[in-house]
Amino acid sequence: MTNPASKMPSLPDPSVLRTELAEIIASVCRCDPEPLLQDEPFTAVASEFDSLAVLETLLEIESRYHIETDDMVPVDPEVGAQEILGIFPQNLSELVSYTQVVASRVQQREAALAGLDPVEAQQARQKQRQA
Repeated sequence: MTNPASKMPSLPDPSVLRTELAEIIASVCRCDPEPLLQDEPFTAVASEFDSLAVLETLLEIESRYHIETDDMVPVDPEVGAQEILGIFPQNLSELVSYTQVVASRVQQREAALAGLDPVEAQQARQKQRQA
């Protein structure tokens, strides 16, 4: 049987998450991470910050933190598909907050599907990280 906690997002502490997300964007966009850490808008820091850069960033977030791109870019059934740059966070603080919200939402959903209490699921993730 697959461990339900292994499918769930796993985020580091907020300060580490902030640094790692800045490094991801800096790597994808080939820019300096320092202005990102100062909450400069992504489009002001990276001249190549376009929908492709957003997609590459989302794929790296998916790979590193186990948050699927579909969860990071939900489609509003009332509006339909939207331009990704229009709905993607504009700076690092917004991206950190949004990533945490999405991870929490996914964790709750996966815990419910696995029949686990969210607290039990969190404890299982912590044990898995320590192993």
